[in-house]
Amino acid sequence: MKPTALRLITITTSAILMMASSAFATSAASASAGPVNPRPGITLNDLSEQSTLGLTLALSNDDRLYAQTDEQAPDYSGNVYGYKPKSSRRAFLQSFIIPGWGQWYNGSRIKPFLFVGLEAAGWLGWSHFRGQGKDLEDKYRAFADDPITGWDFDKYANGLAVVYDIEADTIPYRNPKYDPINNDEPEFLVFSHHILPSDLEDRSNTYYENLGKYDQFVFGWSDYPDMNEVSDTTGVNRLTTNRANYLGQRDDANREFSHASTVLILTIGNHLLSAFEAAIGAKRYNRAMDQFGSIDTDLRLTQSTTSSEFAPRFTVRYHF
Repeated sequence: MKPTALRLITITTSAILMMASSAFATSAASASAGPVNPRPGITLNDLSEQSTLGLTLALSNDDRLYAQTDEQAPDYSGNVYGYKPKSSRRAFLQSFIIPGWGQWYNGSRIKPFLFVGLEAAGWLGWSHFRGQGKDLEDKYRAFADDPITGWDFDKYANGLAVVYDIEADTIPYRNPKYDPINNDEPEFLVFSHHILPSDLEDRSNTYYENLGKYDQFVFGWSDYPDMNEVSDTTGVNRLTTNRANYLGQRDDANREFSHASTVLILTIGNHLLSAFEAAIGAKRYNRAMDQFGSIDTDLRLTQSTTSSEFAPRFTVRYHF
């Protein structure tokens, strides 16, 4: 192709683009629709800006291009692509109240059911294990209170009098290892735990714990041997069949309560995990949407540095 013909085609193409841009800007400026804001004395740069905005709205299918009035144009708060950012604080609070609620707010339709399902399973598990523990607790308490199998305060007090020569477990007693033959000074000790007559009224958790946990209370169990057969404090049997049975029942109840506590901790953890995941999900959503707005386009008429001719220039910028 000859240089003259190539130059002619170039000039013709530039002229067509200039006329198209001018026609688009003029029609937009004369009509009440769209984003054009006509003003007197429009320059080439003004024409370029109006054409770029109109082209961008047309490519993105933005409703503001077709609005008849400014009141009819949707408000996107300056966002050409029309997405509404998510609030990470709102997502966090919603999922902290009801796990999965914040994920639903972020647009997820799978995670909400996962988190709320774990929440429901957690509370059901906690209720189950706690109920089992309460049933076993009632069972071992009834076992201890039964006159046939349980523990009796009067028998315990009698054992203290026979074995330790004291009337109550709040009184210091002589060390069983005292050797009177060597004329050593007797050492007196005190019990670290006590059961008083007043404790028989409320029978708290401490009361039922003491019965089986500490050896000093073994004298009160119904199957403990006759106190009259105990001659001294050495070699005293510290474990009876009933006490061993009682301790086993308490272990079973405590195991169920431990399971309930573990499930409760996991349920609370599900709350926190759901809340933080929702907040992170909202930020992730906003970052994904911002990727669309990071592309910047520019269409303007520029004057050649070697001649006085104008030619359109289209620029695309991507911001990282």
